[in-house]
Amino acid sequence: MIQRLCKQIDLQGPNRRNMKKTAVVVTITVFTMIAEIGYGLITGSMALLADGVHMGTHAFALMVTLIAYRVTARNAGNPDFAFSSGKVGILGGYTNAIILGITAFYMMYEAVHRLIAPEEILFNQALWVAAIGLGVNVVSALLLASGDRTGENGPEHDHNLRSAYLHVITDAMTSVFAILALLTGKFFDQTWPDAVVAVLGAGVILKWAYGLAVSSGRLLVDHYPMRQDQQIIKAAARRMESKIDDLHIWRISENEKAAVIHVAAGPSFRRDEFDRTVRTDCGLSHLTVDVG
Repeated sequence: MIQRLCKQIDLQGPNRRNMKKTAVVVTITVFTMIAEIGYGLITGSMALLADGVHMGTHAFALMVTLIAYRVTARNAGNPDFAFSSGKVGILGGYTNAIILGITAFYMMYEAVHRLIAPEEILFNQALWVAAIGLGVNVVSALLLASGDRTGENGPEHDHNLRSAYLHVITDAMTSVFAILALLTGKFFDQTWPDAVVAVLGAGVILKWAYGLAVSSGRLLVDHYPMRQDQQIIKAAARRMESKIDDLHIWRISENEKAAVIHVAAGPSFRRDEFDRTVRTDCGLSHLTVDVG
């Protein structure tokens, strides 16, 4: 006999608010990207050009974030999704991690090329644009950092929003590095700091991309460290003189978990109490219990 206690989880409230903030950031990012790339080419600053190109990839990545939110919203309650469309956002985060990584490698390549073949840089003009880019990135980061936390859907719990947040944070970081490099180059009449700082920034971006890819990738392949929950469920069964024969636990979104449990019921097994204990102590949104 199987008792299934589940329903489609509702993520639309937090998702809708986060999606609107992301849309604002996309608009700001596109205009800043055009300015930085244009002035990077005019002034000859590799750091500024890298910052602009980097921001361009972020504009594309932020569009991926918006699309993921849109797909999630359109499929809310769609029975073809086993539990919910929550993993669409996780897929968006993973995709953006790959974009971040590619961007970092491109920045390294261009910076090394400039070290080998230096070009003249118009430092004063480049500094103004880099400073504006930094201001835009700070505003964007603050917008995304205030993502809805109802149900733990801030940047640290929403992989889709987290990927967007990381993109603007890395933009802010590369803007800071660009300003430092340009100031150093201006006062010491050197162009190499511009390229070296771009390499260092790319290394940091690559590290962040790897972290995001690992965390979102684990959710996509249903990797979940279940030792603690396993102990809780087995203990609940033992108190009722029962045994767990089969157990599966996985995340169905950033903050929701599901479990399938087969119980070899003993003489004092009480289904309602077991279900309530397991759902509460393990924080399960969906639970299927097979009693044999």
